Amino acid sequence: MTFMSLSQRIHLEQGKLKPSEVIELHLDHAKATDIEGLTSDYSSLRLLSLSTVGLEKLGGLPDLPALKILDLSSNGISGGLEELLRCPNLEQLNLSANKLESLETLSPLAKLHALRKLDLFDCAVASCENYRKKVFALIPSLVYLDGVDQNDNEEPSEQAANGEEEDEADENGAEDEDDEDDESEDEEEYGIEALQRSGDLEDDDEEDYAPGEDEENELDDYDDLDDEEDDVDEEDDGANLSGAGVTGPRRPAAKRRHDAAEETDEAPVAKHKAAGNEDSKEAAVKNGSTPEN
Repeated sequence: MTFMSLSQRIHLEQGKLKPSEVIELHLDHAKATDIEGLTSDYSSLRLLSLSTVGLEKLGGLPDLPALKILDLSSNGISGGLEELLRCPNLEQLNLSANKLESLETLSPLAKLHALRKLDLFDCAVASCENYRKKVFALIPSLVYLDGVDQNDNEEPSEQAANGEEEDEADENGAEDEDDEDDESEDEEEYGIEALQRSGDLEDDDEEDYAPGEDEENELDDYDDLDDEEDDVDEEDDGANLSGAGVTGPRRPAAKRRHDAAEETDEAPVAKHKAAGNEDSKEAAVKNGSTPEN
């Protein structure tokens, strides 16, 4: 079975990303005795896993200011932990199954002020007398050692932590749904109230219109004026028919519209008829004949 070198594995995991864009690197089971191929260009790297690589020392570890989680488990590291100070914001460190034998080898970890979780399972140092008490005293920021705090309370598992986050999300979602329901009810009530108001307005508009006394008198004047104009139209039409020698029953004259344009068009026609009748009468007198009635 052929194993990749650490440099080859880094290149494979990185893909087409730039070093500054890489957030996580999982390099487990690559082969190297010290760290190679990793540079300070990986400025955004937050998680680095180097489990079962065969590391004997931490030489070659670059400055990684963004690194939070580092897994160095199942290697042959026996000391040189001061190299970890290149990762000042480290929060979780796994050194399980390494060759760390004394508390003195752990002393550089006291300067990692952000370190909250440390695993030393299967290390010789874990068999030292008062091991837990001394490690908590050595690293003041430490909360969990080998998955347990100073009061022997186990660290919540990731699944449990995720479950709590999901419960909080569900509660927030339920509250949002309640708020939406309340808003829907308010909108529905407002809509009903608006419809009722519009119905009242329509009822007011549909009430019968009752004209005032002045308006009734004005309407009567308009009716009288129309009647007078109808009488005048009938007299004019009668005169025109008599002049033209038309006898017999007469049809009632149509009601004249009060359009200024129509009055203008009808006036010349009436004048033309009257002039034609006068010319006929004069011609008859000159010829010595009597005009027909």
